[in-house]
Amino acid sequence: MKLILSGPTGRIGSATLRYCLDSPSVTSLVILSRRPLPFEAELSPSQRSKLQIVVMAREDYLTYPPHIMDQLQGAEGCIWALGSKTSASKEVELDYPVKAATAFKTHLMPQLKAQGKKFRFVFVSGFLLKESWATDKLWFFADYRKAKAGGLHYTLALDDGDAFNTLGVMTSNVILEKSLWDNPVFLAFPRQVTTKTLASALTKMATGQVVPSSRKVLHPEFSKFVD
Repeated sequence: MKLILSGPTGRIGSATLRYCLDSPSVTSLVILSRRPLPFEAELSPSQRSKLQIVVMAREDYLTYPPHIMDQLQGAEGCIWALGSKTSASKEVELDYPVKAATAFKTHLMPQLKAQGKKFRFVFVSGFLLKESWATDKLWFFADYRKAKAGGLHYTLALDDGDAFNTLGVMTSNVILEKSLWDNPVFLAFPRQVTTKTLASALTKMATGQVVPSSRKVLHPEFSKFVD
């Protein structure tokens, strides 16, 4: 299956990229990136053979012109792991994912539907994020939290219950596999999840190998998707 991945250089995105490239269920991976992949040379020949890199300008994330969409044809899912906590958070956290999901629904889904297939858009969100935050008065990190909540709300609203499915994955404390925190003591803390577990869950949801019980996927379900 051909998948799309955004945010491939972040903690979650880079782990998901490597998981997808090693997964037999993913035959082709198109990454949407604002810059060339810094660790491309570290990938094996078999990994690079699956990989297609589309370097996106800022306006591309908002318009999805034909030369971008042509490279995405045939994709059946997207893992949206792009994020930012800077002053540009509204554009990155809200506008980018909503524009992407809208473009994929408009230009990729119809052909899949005609073939009896679905497109799955998996949005990486945050633990306990509330859609109401888009309008609530917030006391800290207000711009970021409102933007993230808006991204969750509007991407979930694009789900048509048929050939275009959207999921919001409510991540918690995501930790690296090889770190001080990767031991039984710290992993016993509630709502911890390793990058490998999360990457496995995201990939299996995007490929349709697993169907979560809710469109908002919470931490307890992640462990069910581990290889």
